[in-house]
Amino acid sequence: MAQLGAELQRLEATRIGVVTTHSLIESVDRLRVQPAATIVIGQHAPMSQIDQGVEAAKSARVDGLVSFGGGSAIDAAKIISIRLADRDGRAVAHVAVPTTLSVAELAAGAGYTNEGGDKAGMRDPRLMVETVIYDAELTLSTPLQLWLSTGIRALDHAVEGFLAAGEHPFTDVMAIDAIRRLFITLPRAKEAPDDLDVRTENQLAAWFSFTLPGASASGLSHTMGKQIGARHGIPHGVTSCLLLPHVMRYLAKTMPDRMLVLAQATGADPADRVEELIASLGLPQHISQYDVGQAELRRAAEELAGKYPAADLLGIYLSAL
Repeated sequence: MAQLGAELQRLEATRIGVVTTHSLIESVDRLRVQPAATIVIGQHAPMSQIDQGVEAAKSARVDGLVSFGGGSAIDAAKIISIRLADRDGRAVAHVAVPTTLSVAELAAGAGYTNEGGDKAGMRDPRLMVETVIYDAELTLSTPLQLWLSTGIRALDHAVEGFLAAGEHPFTDVMAIDAIRRLFITLPRAKEAPDDLDVRTENQLAAWFSFTLPGASASGLSHTMGKQIGARHGIPHGVTSCLLLPHVMRYLAKTMPDRMLVLAQATGADPADRVEELIASLGLPQHISQYDVGQAELRRAAEELAGKYPAADLLGIYLSAL
């Protein structure tokens, strides 16, 4: 991790706060930095833990942040960085070292769980991290299911970015390439989880998947997943496994031309191919595995109703049940 030290030096950060997760706390020394504070964040970034992290960072006089982990650690560090802003409003420099494929590090937004246990979010240009360092070796301790399910999250980014309203020819090329790469390299990662070259290919595909971040993050699969994720303890990557094929089938009715391009990229009906990929990776496919029933899904659909009718949203949820 020589790159990290050099980058922190460039940013003139000397008192570093490392934001990470319980599962990675023993691996922080692999970053080769001496943290002034270590802040541990749980799944879905509870705001209460972020508040504690802000106080810990202030007490340690932190002037730079390194997030080490997946989306929860990265998003928490983003929020902490702007909560530590100076009098001129400049956020504390934040370098992200991701260990999953969720690519939260590429978005100028951050998600967290509020006091009511629901997912919420914020947007601010200052949330964009200064630097991202991808190091496949640091991902080897990531549980394989987490790695693969966040790979499906990346696939979700690419699909929803491609299906977004409007014209986006540049990002379409990147999204299609990401889809092809993920279909090829995720099965390889399952077969050879310690292969650093394969993991690097996974990271490249995830990077390419998120070149239209605003549209991807507000896509229907993402939105429906966030609605049930934090509330029922379902990880982000898994919500994409549960919902993406069903959302694609729903959207296919109104955008057949776009789906035809996806079919050319995947080799067959794209929703079916995504479903087959998820199954081949041994990832969850049914919401009922998380003790969520029709009543909870009806509530989620009614709360989300607006652009899409509640009945349609409930139909998607139930098809994934």
